[in-house]
Amino acid sequence: MRRVFALAVVVVCLSVPVLAVAVGPFDGAYSIVETSTAGQFMDYGVILQNDAQVVISILHPDEGSWFYGTGTLNGSTANGTLFQPNGTSFGSFTLTLGGDGSLSGTLNGPTLTVNLTGSRIF
Repeated sequence: MRRVFALAVVVVCLSVPVLAVAVGPFDGAYSIVETSTAGQFMDYGVILQNDAQVVISILHPDEGSWFYGTGTLNGSTANGTLFQPNGTSFGSFTLTLGGDGSLSGTLNGPTLTVNLTGSRIF
């Protein structure tokens, strides 16, 4: 029983610095509506911010696919490059992030432009 308690204390102590790393005001998970000529889809996104660096990931649960992007944040606008899971670049993104948890923007791929709207869910 003492080992379990000691292990729990160690885990909590090691977790505290990790939790403190994600401090960007736009960090979080977002519910996203994607609209394009291909239709309208409900997806999810994760945004991580470290000063002016931003990473986004868009998850398509209905298709079982995802992609990510890296870029820079200037004020509340993020611009960057989109990548497939294998690291191949395939387009660009522009996002406007609101202090109220709102998100809007555009994903530009080789054959399709997708408009995004959404809000932070946590």
